[in-house]
Amino acid sequence: MKETQSATASTRSPHRKYAGKEASTRQAERRDKLLVAGMALIGDKGFVATTIDDICREAGLTKRYFYESFENREALLTAAFERVTRELLQRIAIAAAPHAQDARALVRIGVHETFAFVAEHPAKGRLMMIEAMSVRSELGRLYVKQFGAFVELVLSLTRPFLPAGAATEAELTVMARGVIGAIIHLCQGWIATDFKQPIDELVDGTVRIFGGIGRELGIPGWLD
Repeated sequence: MKETQSATASTRSPHRKYAGKEASTRQAERRDKLLVAGMALIGDKGFVATTIDDICREAGLTKRYFYESFENREALLTAAFERVTRELLQRIAIAAAPHAQDARALVRIGVHETFAFVAEHPAKGRLMMIEAMSVRSELGRLYVKQFGAFVELVLSLTRPFLPAGAATEAELTVMARGVIGAIIHLCQGWIATDFKQPIDELVDGTVRIFGGIGRELGIPGWLD
């Protein structure tokens, strides 16, 4: 009897393969499906209106698998926010890389890629720029961290152009936070109006904000 129970337990091992895939691989795939479903629904309906049942139905999975990957809706939103912001940061970094020696081009590319990302992926844009701000606790801490990552990206692209003594690090950080905050606010309004304003107008106006800072700092390329 014990041998039969042992054999049965062995066949039910969570580490066994199914359809040629390890259990950990299948779990990762289920988690990804839930994340994708959650991003789409939260970006479309809003966080408050999106239930765990909705997410499971969209992903084609049961609640058992939801709780296998996430403690609650907030945990899924946190993971989704982290993924989307990382995706945007990578997009900006890749697009900006060929223009490392041109301050004006760097700014325009970075600003354009941000607005273009939101326009091309409105659900992700709304999740990142609007819905994520409606939840506190762990997501609040992550939001601060990711906001800091965008600020550091701006600073890292700006520092090579700065004349000696142009500003203190504290002043530069405040400036970077200001422009990132402005971009977030512009994106929120753009999403709320269903992208009514042409993207070129948003990009041109935002670039001029950067231009004012560039001239104040004496950055070559912004003085002519």
